[in-house]
Amino acid sequence: MKYLIIGDSAAGVNAAQTIRSKDKEGLITILSNESIAAYGRPLISYYLSGKVLPENIFYRNKNFYKKEKINLFLNTQAQEIDVKNKKVNAAQKEFEYDKLLIASGSLPLIPQIKNLKEQKNVFTFLTFDESRKIKESINPDSKVVIAGAGLIGLKAAEGLYGKVAKITVIDLADRVMASVLDKSAADIIQNHIEKKGIEFILNKSVAEVEGGEKVEKIILSDAKTLDCDIFIIAVGVRPNISLAKNAQIRTSKGIIVNEYMQTSESDIYAAGDCVESLDLISNESKVLALWPNAVSQGETAGANMAGEKKLVPSSFAMNAISFFGMQLISAGIIGGSDADIYVDKNGDKLRRLNIANDNLIGFVLINDNQRAGIYTALINDRVKLSELEYDIKLKDIGLNVYTKEKRRDKIFGKEE
Repeated sequence: MKYLIIGDSAAGVNAAQTIRSKDKEGLITILSNESIAAYGRPLISYYLSGKVLPENIFYRNKNFYKKEKINLFLNTQAQEIDVKNKKVNAAQKEFEYDKLLIASGSLPLIPQIKNLKEQKNVFTFLTFDESRKIKESINPDSKVVIAGAGLIGLKAAEGLYGKVAKITVIDLADRVMASVLDKSAADIIQNHIEKKGIEFILNKSVAEVEGGEKVEKIILSDAKTLDCDIFIIAVGVRPNISLAKNAQIRTSKGIIVNEYMQTSESDIYAAGDCVESLDLISNESKVLALWPNAVSQGETAGANMAGEKKLVPSSFAMNAISFFGMQLISAGIIGGSDADIYVDKNGDKLRRLNIANDNLIGFVLINDNQRAGIYTALINDRVKLSELEYDIKLKDIGLNVYTKEKRRDKIFGKEE
């Protein structure tokens, strides 16, 4: 059996490892458009800051591919899937497959900005190579402008802190991490980061850039001008679906898959940030571009490619991140006009619960993460809150929030 995987990050690597655990002899090949083997993408900001050395960024140890008998082709961009002949064209070569996994991840969104082209000091912040290029380009006098106050932009700012003269973060929204946080939670994060000397300009966008081979000035939508030595674009990502789309595989915002991670072509699977999956809470098909989801989807795809029948675990949006030591965990649906929102705020701590139809459907915790696992379980298990021992709005909840019978099931497993 010939297994071919496009993409060498969380989904691709876990798929390959799962395949090998079930098929000891099959030929496994991974095509990667990156220059190094699989690494922890969340670590690139720590590499930028110097807290993580390049040799410690890898997702698997250096013997992984050899041990698992996986053929890895780096700097190999997949260009076309030939569905009829079961081949992938990449780097002027043809790779045959019996089973194919598309784990092509995400691409950075590039907004329409007047005069923006491929200037030497313009970067995105999604890969190790981009992080390395930024690190090589900055100096202590650099003035850095970051477009985007979401997760990627804020982690870029944290990685650059102390390495450059000035960091300015711009966003069209009225708050940081607008897709995840409401204003009260966002203000806590913003105030904490501002104490490090990082400037925010909100409710504005980048309209134009000026300069020759390099961007020298940023012109905002209100005509304000900023000096710029390094310009980082971090306004978001989009699923990388062009290979699938061009091969007439069913797509929408992402690649459409079934509960086995199988695409509209029976021998082609997809997993990770490039796919749409069912959101447990909203019951809608969404792109849930999260590392844990990519891992579980890759494992599911790998098992099914190797002949098993395995269903993908349910999933919903969740983020666990820190900014300059401030812990943030968010999960599920954060807003909603028909929800009962409970907020407990004390200084730089916040607990925000989103309750609808007797279910916890989302939460935000800032510097108050001890019960995140309980809240996540309540969402995942779709527990009716009225059946619990006491009100989850009480601060010190634990497993004792469940009834005695439910606690036993949680600890020892449910009896059949």
